Amino acid sequence: MSRKFNKNPIRGMREFYPSDLKELQWVEGIIRDISELYCYEEFKAPIIEPVEIFAAKSSEELVNEQSFIIETKKGERLILSPELTPSLARMIANKSQELSKPIRWFSIPTCFRYERPQRGRARSFRQVNFDILGEETLYAELEIFNIIIDILTSFGATSKQFQLCFNNRRFVDAICELVLNVPEDKMPLVYKIIDKSDKMEEEEFEKFARDSLKDENLAEGVLKLKDNITVKELLDKFDNIPEEFYASDGYNELTLFERMIKDNNLSDFCSFSSSVVRGLDYYTGTVFELFDTGTENRRSILGGGRYDDLLSLFSEERLSGVGFGMGVLMLSLFLKTYDLIPDYASKKDYTDTIYIASIDDSVASYAFNIAKILREEDLPCILDYKFKSLKNQLKKASDHGVLITVIIGSKEMALKKVTVKNMASGEQKTVNIDDLIDEIYEIIEKFEESLSNGDE
Repeated sequence: MSRKFNKNPIRGMREFYPSDLKELQWVEGIIRDISELYCYEEFKAPIIEPVEIFAAKSSEELVNEQSFIIETKKGERLILSPELTPSLARMIANKSQELSKPIRWFSIPTCFRYERPQRGRARSFRQVNFDILGEETLYAELEIFNIIIDILTSFGATSKQFQLCFNNRRFVDAICELVLNVPEDKMPLVYKIIDKSDKMEEEEFEKFARDSLKDENLAEGVLKLKDNITVKELLDKFDNIPEEFYASDGYNELTLFERMIKDNNLSDFCSFSSSVVRGLDYYTGTVFELFDTGTENRRSILGGGRYDDLLSLFSEERLSGVGFGMGVLMLSLFLKTYDLIPDYASKKDYTDTIYIASIDDSVASYAFNIAKILREEDLPCILDYKFKSLKNQLKKASDHGVLITVIIGSKEMALKKVTVKNMASGEQKTVNIDDLIDEIYEIIEKFEESLSNGDE
């Protein structure tokens, strides 16, 4: 007996059956519509990049623990892209002088992370990315926030179902430097600790912070940086905050952005969260994550922020940007939680498909010629190759939801005619081949009119 291989895909790698793919395309289609409204251009980057560009500006954990590394025959180490921003930076740096600023780009690549597969997380995943580069003011953040909110509300989601939580890395830097006196060499560790706060139970997290910092006073201060929902709540936890802090770029940037959110009527959708710092090293200013307000989806739906010196990997040019990455899988889980994906999203619409039913195989060549005529008119069609019971063929057409069936028998073939059946009304008419296209469009037009008039 020959060997039988496992029917399942490699662990963590996603596959899409036609209905799954249609649902994915429906979700991504709405996102593409939003990209058009905001005039973002689509780009594509290679899925394989040099390890170095991720190691330099992402995080050690991402590269060393969460990535697929490929070694070429020449010993070169490459990485299956775990996220898109370094690739984006490389592409921008390569043609920066040719590109009109600000640059508005989006992409929906497949990314890869070597992690334990679980709810909302696979080893291969589609990720929506929007970035605006060359705009240094907070209006770039405001535009990105509007895009995110428009994406979610376009699916029918409300502010009661999601929150866009934000913070500012310069603000956190100012607290650590001017209030907590954190040594500069421990700053990356502080960010790593805070970023883990919503991924651990309270007791486990506190132990992790103390064990990592090995300084009780410093650990106590860092623990105060989590779970605050207003800037005031956070600052009230500290005594003797120096005036220098209130003059810092981070404090002023954060408080200004809060006012901009309020002035633009986004407050219902957005809220400050001191726990949001983002784990990637290249973020420098505003950072944000999108969360389900319910309990079913604990993982963030998207994350992003401001980066100021990412292009320095490839050139001397300084070009600030703001962007986000959103896993389509997490978004889909969120939408399904609130029943925001309609049934039709995963089903093929056969309304405009012409079903060709033949009496027997003696008319097969004639049926193929009819199909060719229809397809030359950009009309999709299906030929039934069973050539058996006409009743059975018509039932299959009805089950598909087909509006028009073309019936072919030996008499029709001899006279160079076809019988056209309107599956909605039950009416049928025999017409010459030359009149077939006009008859089809007439049926479609009447059907669309009946729908616009509210007829069943």
